[in-house]
Amino acid sequence: KLRAFHLEYPNILLTCYRCDTDRLAAGLFNNEYDIIFTWDSTNILQEHTISHKIIERAPLVVALYSGHPFAQRSALNRRELKNEAILYMTPSSTGDSFGDSHFMDLYKEAGYQPNILFRSNDVESILMMVSIEEGISIIPSYVTHKLTNAENLVFIPLIGEEEVVEIIAAWKRSSGNLALQQFLGHYPLLKSE
Repeated sequence: KLRAFHLEYPNILLTCYRCDTDRLAAGLFNNEYDIIFTWDSTNILQEHTISHKIIERAPLVVALYSGHPFAQRSALNRRELKNEAILYMTPSSTGDSFGDSHFMDLYKEAGYQPNILFRSNDVESILMMVSIEEGISIIPSYVTHKLTNAENLVFIPLIGEEEVVEIIAAWKRSSGNLALQQFLGHYPLLKSE
């Protein structure tokens, strides 16, 4: 979709940055970014100056090494992961955010405190550690769709209504940036809530 916008508006420079969720939110507030696409770890949706739209509800999956006893399963629930060493994929660099609180609540609802061996917002590091059998992880499914030849990795759907990550587009309501207005107008699904 970004390509289609670029072809229609070749004089607007689209720049893409990959940052942790905290940095993206700070960049939006500091006018470094016009629009961000993120999973919300900062509770940015509570800010009255921000418009947003949920653009995807990505299911969560359990990343396992292929020799793990659960590797042949078609689905898992969070309760079944009680005794596992967790390589925790945090949405923020602090590991103590609004998003982290949400995920810790899901563990609590499952009846236990997770055995978190490692925390990181770097999915590549986590997946490398899973592949060498250091532990397992829960990650958004959009990460796995792009993986090919994932050596010694298996991804099993995590079942449950709350086992999703909401990906949002967020921008400042008061932005007078004409390029942003063109971008938002190009995608009717980005009408703010």
